[in-house]
Amino acid sequence: MIVGVTGGIGAGKSTVSRIFAEMGAWVIDADAVGHEVLRDPAAIRELAEAFGADILDKEGQIVRRELGRRAFVSEAGRERLNAMVWPRLRQLLKAKIQQTRDEQPDRPVVVDAALLVERGDPKSLVDALVVVTAPEDVRVRRTMDRLGISEAEVKARMAAQLPESDKVRVADYVVVNDGGIEVCRERAGAVWRKIVERAKCGKADRITGFTG
Repeated sequence: MIVGVTGGIGAGKSTVSRIFAEMGAWVIDADAVGHEVLRDPAAIRELAEAFGADILDKEGQIVRRELGRRAFVSEAGRERLNAMVWPRLRQLLKAKIQQTRDEQPDRPVVVDAALLVERGDPKSLVDALVVVTAPEDVRVRRTMDRLGISEAEVKARMAAQLPESDKVRVADYVVVNDGGIEVCRERAGAVWRKIVERAKCGKADRITGFTG
C-alpha cells in the first residue's frame, strides 16, 4: 500500500506523515529526495543557466532559498523550476518506493510530497491520497516561523500551489490540522486506521474520510 500525503505550504503534511510513521508506515520525504536532485550535477547546471549562477554557493551547490526567491517571483519562473525538477524527482521517488517495497513488502509506504496533485494524476504514483488542510492565517504563521521568510514570500509560494479546495476535491481522505499536535495526532490516527482497514478489506473503490 502506497499512501500519498500532500497539502498546501504550512498545512502540516509532514507532521501528519510523521504520525503515520509512528503508526508503522515507512515515510519517503519528497523534500529530502528533492535535495538529492538538487545535488545532481546535471540539475545544477540546468538550474544555474535558467536562474543565474549566483544561486550557487562557493562550492558550486544550489542555495535553495535563493533559488526559491528567483523562481517564485513569477508564474513562468515557478513553472520553469517545476518542469526542470519534478521529472527527476518523480523518477527518484518511484525508485525509492520500489526499493522499500522490495525490502519490506508488507510495510505501508507514505510519500510526503507537496506537488502530488499539481504535477499530474497522483494515483499514478500512490494508491490513496491524504490531503492536509489548515486555515490560511495558520499556514502563513507556521511557514514564516519555520522558514524565516516574510508574509509576502509565503503568500507568493501559496499562489504557486493549487487552491486547497482543488486538492480536497481529489482526496481520498482529509485531515484538518487547525489545532495543536494532539488534535492532529487524533485526527491523523483516525484516518490511518481507515486506510489500513481499507487495505485489509482489499477494497478497490474510492472511500473518502473527512476528519475535522
